[in-house]
Amino acid sequence: MTKNRIISFVILITGLFSCANNQAPKKQLIGKWTMTKVYDGEKDITNKMNPKNNRWIKFNRNGSFESDGDPHGYNDGNWELDPEKLILFLDSKLEGDDSEWKIAFDGNTTIWTGIGTPRQERFKLIHKKIE
Repeated sequence: MTKNRIISFVILITGLFSCANNQAPKKQLIGKWTMTKVYDGEKDITNKMNPKNNRWIKFNRNGSFESDGDPHGYNDGNWELDPEKLILFLDSKLEGDDSEWKIAFDGNTTIWTGIGTPRQERFKLIHKKIE
């Protein structure tokens, strides 16, 4: 191989691996997650925001999501994840219910931190993958 071909090959392989790595967080997110904890700042408000311990969200491969549980009930829409910044955007079909979250992965657990207003930024949601 000539020097130019080797360089081209290395660039191609590097590009393919970087694309695969960008998809990894999206693949991790796909599935059903149950909400285990909700915090407003340091205060645990899980009993208020998930009183029956039945809230969940499911991320589908086609970019749609659905969620359910008390006290908020059923919701659905579309989701997008920036794989580099780990910013999750939920585009809800419910009027005024769109949200944006900074996501951190820890095995089969995610930690969501609200983005937007100071009030939103105080909120943290902990989800555990169940499917």
